[in-house]
Amino acid sequence: MSKFLREVFQPFLRIESSIRMLVLGDLFLQFGNVALFLLLNYYLMDLGYEDAQIASLHSTRYFGVILFALPFGMYIRGKRLRPVMQLGAILTPIFGLLLILSIDTSSVLIQKACFMSWGISFLLFHVPGMPYILKTAKAENHTASITLYFQTFSLATLTVGILVFFLRSGSLQFDLKNVLLAFNFISFLGFVFLLRLPKHELNVQKKRSLGQSSLSSVEHEDIRRITWAILPTLLIAVGAGLTIPFINMFFAKVHGLRDANFALFGALSHVLVMITATFIPTIKKHLGYVTGITGLQSVGVLILIVLGTTQFYADMPWALPIALGAFMIRQPLMNCAGPLTTEVSMYYVGERNRELVASVQSAIWSGSWFFSSMIFGELRDYGIDYVFIILATASIYVLGVIGYHKLIRRLEREGRYEDRTTQ
Repeated sequence: MSKFLREVFQPFLRIESSIRMLVLGDLFLQFGNVALFLLLNYYLMDLGYEDAQIASLHSTRYFGVILFALPFGMYIRGKRLRPVMQLGAILTPIFGLLLILSIDTSSVLIQKACFMSWGISFLLFHVPGMPYILKTAKAENHTASITLYFQTFSLATLTVGILVFFLRSGSLQFDLKNVLLAFNFISFLGFVFLLRLPKHELNVQKKRSLGQSSLSSVEHEDIRRITWAILPTLLIAVGAGLTIPFINMFFAKVHGLRDANFALFGALSHVLVMITATFIPTIKKHLGYVTGITGLQSVGVLILIVLGTTQFYADMPWALPIALGAFMIRQPLMNCAGPLTTEVSMYYVGERNRELVASVQSAIWSGSWFFSSMIFGELRDYGIDYVFIILATASIYVLGVIGYHKLIRRLEREGRYEDRTTQ
């Protein structure tokens, strides 16, 4: 038993101190992000916002990221990433606070500007994170470092969810707005940890010649590999955009779940995410990418179907427990594949394209969620039930899982881009 545990935890103990500082910085920034994810829709619903209005505000955030992501990815390609992440780390909580305060205004323009600015500032910090890890961490620490980096959202969700449950239940009953403001103030601590990143970045690429940071420096082989790497992400993102930003609304309107209870169960689900993620390096070592990615995701899609179809029997006493159980099981199955899908994508496109791909993938998620949010709003306006929207998500997920399977086979057949170009 001790040998098994040593094998599981040893990869995480070898992680470089610079990566630990990055992870701690991301963790505190995620407090504000998670609070908005868990509670903002409840806050807006309490103020009388309709589903379509909420979707419109969210879509503005994603639209801003779409416009900014590709130029940003080209700009940081091959450059030092530390200053950019630090800028994002200070702007994110600032615009998070402004976003919350803007809800009190009657100006939709101000609200949408704050949503858009918050999305762009979070992009500044989050997009360079993965390329920074792959540049500064030793190759044998990549999987563990990426896995740990991915767990910041889960740990923040656990912490915020439990605190929200106690702050919003019993005799306390703190106001939702004050809870959101408090967690966004805490996010400023992320900037403090980002200041401790070393100024020297290991394995930073040599400076390219003039003009090489432009699209003209992307060769045909780059485009081919980038296309195959981002296609599964596009499919998963489109499906997720129809459901994930609005899953709390599904529980509120279909099952009558209060915000404090949803926050608690969201937190508990991420306990399972963190536990499962601990085994990701071991799963990769013994079972490979196929089981670690497509196996977990396939089961996750089935569980999502179970979750959505609880609307068919929502009046039954067992509907809510089944929905919550499916929600909690689905989280680790889909989320824990994330570190491995990222590793596969980044290895396949090569070091020269990692910043660009990270930005393109961010644009894809935001773009997909932008259009999916608009589609969700239209579908709800037409009276389409949540269950059918969730089933549409599951169908698109299936295509995404197939895409990842093909990408894994291509990586196995063609090898990493660096390996191929140096032969």
